[in-house]
Amino acid sequence: MAAHRRLAIRARFVEYQQRRPRVFRDRSNPLEDLEEDEVFERYRFSPDNIIYILRLLPNLARPTRRNHPLPPLLQLLLCLRFLATGALHLLIGDSLCVSRSSAGRCIREVARGIANLHGQFIKFPTGQAAHEVKRAMSSIAGLKLTSNVSQ
Repeated sequence: MAAHRRLAIRARFVEYQQRRPRVFRDRSNPLEDLEEDEVFERYRFSPDNIIYILRLLPNLARPTRRNHPLPPLLQLLLCLRFLATGALHLLIGDSLCVSRSSAGRCIREVARGIANLHGQFIKFPTGQAAHEVKRAMSSIAGLKLTSNVSQ
């Protein structure tokens, strides 16, 4: 009885050790496959703007210990699709043939990269310019300035 049990365990162990066939997913470029208006519908950016954003994020192409990492363009498209639709990582990943966990990692890394660019694109007015903006906004809203702004 014990010998039979050991043989069964050994047979399961051998099955476990056998390699599963590798699956290589389609990594085609959606910007080449879709028309410009279809790209805009899916990602809310034109192909030229997507390429511009990609050039601003050079550290998306980082070395991995894997044979087939996600190309930087696909990482950016995953994030833009998530931001454009607000869908779940599973759905976003399925649309671009990427696993849920990989989609989540890509979205997080690309979003961090985009957020780190804030200094280049977001400028808040200071001094007199800030006072003028506040005055203009209050006049649009029909409000009266009540606080004293130091100049």
